[in-house]
Amino acid sequence: MSSIYLRNTFGIEHPAIGLLNIGTEETKGNELVRESYKLLKEKKEELNINFVGNVEGRDAFSGEIDAIVADGFTGNVFLKTTEGLGKFVKRSLTESFTKNIFAKIFSIPALPAIKRFSKTMDYKSYGGALFLGVKKPVVKAHGSSDALLFEYTLIQAEKFVENKAVEKMIEEFEK
Repeated sequence: MSSIYLRNTFGIEHPAIGLLNIGTEETKGNELVRESYKLLKEKKEELNINFVGNVEGRDAFSGEIDAIVADGFTGNVFLKTTEGLGKFVKRSLTESFTKNIFAKIFSIPALPAIKRFSKTMDYKSYGGALFLGVKKPVVKAHGSSDALLFEYTLIQAEKFVENKAVEKMIEEFEK
């Protein structure tokens, strides 16, 4: 489903799909992960999935993976950990650059880059989570959503509908 979505929505022809695990070896993980690995490996050609194998959490931001597949619990823990790391990095940079007058002065040339980095680390700008595999478009907002996150979630839902993501997914599955 993520391959179909990424192809149709973002034009990524062969999205790299990884399975979130505690190691890259196919024997790692619990029974669900090992069976999922086996199934993805066996069906990747038939289903046109660019399955790259198991990926560890540290590989998620390498730029080599377009989507990570995980069970709901593990995926949610991973997302919340990532959100927390983003907040920590942002807070640490802010504290470092505002520690004293010299830090403030020397940080001025770096402010545009810091703002760009901060924006990429802000989970709120990504909206909610898309539910793939349902008959109608569904986007779930974060439980602690504020107005900004909710606005981006609505924008994301609108794009989901405009791109006819659900209809395209159904068409692909019918093939």
